[in-house]
Amino acid sequence: MAIDLRSDFVARPTAKMVEAMAEAANRPTGFGLREDQTVARLERLAAETLGKADALYVPTCTMANQIAIHLHCRPGENFLTEADAHVVTSEAAALVPDDAQRARIAMVLQENTHVCSGGRVLTYEQMAAITELARARAVPVHLDGSRIFNAAIALARPASDLAALADSISFSLNKGLGAPLGAILAGPKALIAEAVRVQQMFGGGWRPAGIPAAAGIVALETMIDRLEEDHRHARQLADGLAAITGLAFDAPAESNIVLVRPTVMEVEPLAAALAEQDILALPFGRCLRLVTHHEVTATVVAKTLAAFRAVLAGGDNSA
Repeated sequence: MAIDLRSDFVARPTAKMVEAMAEAANRPTGFGLREDQTVARLERLAAETLGKADALYVPTCTMANQIAIHLHCRPGENFLTEADAHVVTSEAAALVPDDAQRARIAMVLQENTHVCSGGRVLTYEQMAAITELARARAVPVHLDGSRIFNAAIALARPASDLAALADSISFSLNKGLGAPLGAILAGPKALIAEAVRVQQMFGGGWRPAGIPAAAGIVALETMIDRLEEDHRHARQLADGLAAITGLAFDAPAESNIVLVRPTVMEVEPLAAALAEQDILALPFGRCLRLVTHHEVTATVVAKTLAAFRAVLAGGDNSA
C-alpha cells in the first residue's frame, strides 16, 4: 500500500473514532439544526477547549472561515491577511485610518500554522502584536486555525491562549486530529447564533451530523497531545532529506509539514518517480510537500527516505 504524505487529511480515523461513530449511529438524531446531542457535546467541548463562549460544527474549515468573513465583513469592505504566503506581521501597516475614498478594513485574518510557508508557526508575540493593532482600531480578528493545535504544541501553550487573541476562530477536525471530516467555528454566543443562519444559507446545515461528530469528540479528547509525535517525525524526515544530495530547504520544519526543494530534478518528475516507489508527495510550487500524521511512524519515515535516495541516485543531474 502506498504511503500518502500529501496531507494529514488522508489519515484514516482511529479505531476509537470508528467505535464512537458506530455507537452514535444507534442513537436518535436531532431534527433541528442544533438538536443532535452528540453534535451539541462536540460543540461544548470545542468551545471549552478554546476558551470561547460557543462553537458551531460545520462540514469544512473553508466553510467556517467563509462564515466568519461573511459575519465580520459587509459588501464593499475589505479584510486584511497575509499576501504571497508571508506571515501576517509584515502586513500590519495596511491597517490605516478610515478614509471615505477607500474600502474600510472590517477584519484582520491571521493563520496559524501557516500552510503555504510549510507549516510555519507564528509566535504568540507576533499574533498578539497584530491583535493589539487591530483592536486599537476596533477591528475584529479572525484566526484561521485549521491546524491551531499543531501551533499550540509547537509553542508549548494551550490553544486557548492563541484563541484569546481572536474574536472568532476556526479549526479542522480532519487534519492533524485525524477525524474523518468536519470543522469548528468558535466565538461569542451572539456571533455563533448568527453563524447558524449563515451556515444554513451556505448549504452547511447538514443532518444527521452526530455520526462524524462522535469522531470529532474522540479527536479532541485523544489526539491533541500526540501531535508532538507528528512534529518529531517531520523533523526526522527533514533531517534525513537534508542529508541527501539534490535536495534543499528554504524553511525549517516547525510543525507537521515539510517542504523540500529538489535541485537536480524538476518537482513533477520527482513526485512521479516517488509514486512508483509507493510514496505520494504533493508538488507545491518549487517544492514537494510531505505532511506527517498519526499513521506516519518511524518506519514510514525510513521508507520515505529510502525512496528519495533511490530516486535521486538515478536522477537527471543535468537540470
